[in-house]
Amino acid sequence: MIQYDTARKEYIVSQEAKEFLSRINEPVGVICVAGKYRTGKSFLLNRVIINTRAERGFGVGPTINPCTKGLWCWTELLQSEHNGQPLKVVLIDSEGIGSLDEDENHDTKIFLLALLLSSFFIYNSIGTIDENALNNLQLIINLSKELQIKSELLEETEPEEVQKYFPSFLWVVRDFSLRLLSQQGETISSREYLEQSLNEQKGFSEAIETKNRIRRLIKQVFPERDCYTLVRPVEQEKQLQSLQSMADHELRPEFVEQMVQLRSKIYKKVRPKTLNGKLVTGKMLLELA
Repeated sequence: MIQYDTARKEYIVSQEAKEFLSRINEPVGVICVAGKYRTGKSFLLNRVIINTRAERGFGVGPTINPCTKGLWCWTELLQSEHNGQPLKVVLIDSEGIGSLDEDENHDTKIFLLALLLSSFFIYNSIGTIDENALNNLQLIINLSKELQIKSELLEETEPEEVQKYFPSFLWVVRDFSLRLLSQQGETISSREYLEQSLNEQKGFSEAIETKNRIRRLIKQVFPERDCYTLVRPVEQEKQLQSLQSMADHELRPEFVEQMVQLRSKIYKKVRPKTLNGKLVTGKMLLELA
């Protein structure tokens, strides 16, 4: 959909994306998945959202090299509904953050494009929500430097201004093996786990303030946020290499059940893309891109 042209040194919208989006005259929802490279974003798109194998969906690979460069659009509209009305949904995969052959400036731009084009943004990570996971989201801190909201680049964009243009946020935590308990030992939901992780830490050091700033920004720019945890899909390490070609019955039953629940959550939560109070059609989404 959007790739970096090394010869022209600029980001361009592909001809295929132009042809696909220009044919969509009705309002659309836009789901975009982002996260660190090689964390299984494309698998999440294929098996959870599209419900298909990799040979028919987004590219998936078993090596350390990233498969997705830039933003890639699935050229079939998904069908959902919003407020009881049918809603067509555009699905976008994004290049993984932190790839060895790209720099942070490139990551920031790809991350921003994904955020600004989507109405439902899924952040994919592995393990737990800890300081490392939160630090990987610190690209958000750079938004005030990169985001052009009005006719000129603002020196400092307030988070409250930014959130008007931002999508709903879902953090999907993969290979999650912990019990979801509060500090009092009571069972909590995945959403409560996210909110607990975003609580500010006590202290006055510069390091503590940096950690708390990231937490404040996440809460400010994503007022609509949720979380979902997935267990590891298979028991054996070697099975991970062929995960994309495995049938559901070859995966852990608990993982398959969670996949189905997550798919339902995503389709229920996706909403039409809006800008300045207006519903965005496929044609308008192309103009935004």
